[in-house]
Amino acid sequence: MKKILIGASATMATLAALPAYACTGLGCPPPRQVPEISALEGGAAIAALAAVVLIAWERRRRAA
Repeated sequence: MKKILIGASATMATLAALPAYACTGLGCPPPRQVPEISALEGGAAIAALAAVVLIAWERRRRAA
């Protein structure tokens, strides 16, 4: 089951990256500016994700 999940996630990651290589030549739209993520915002996002994972882990631990 783990091999299937790993293969599926690798396939999805590859398919998600394909549009980045789709446009080569003169018909391409101009690049757009995107906001940068600062270290503080990235750290806050990782902390929020870690909090969700820890809460889920604690709920499963208590349910068992």
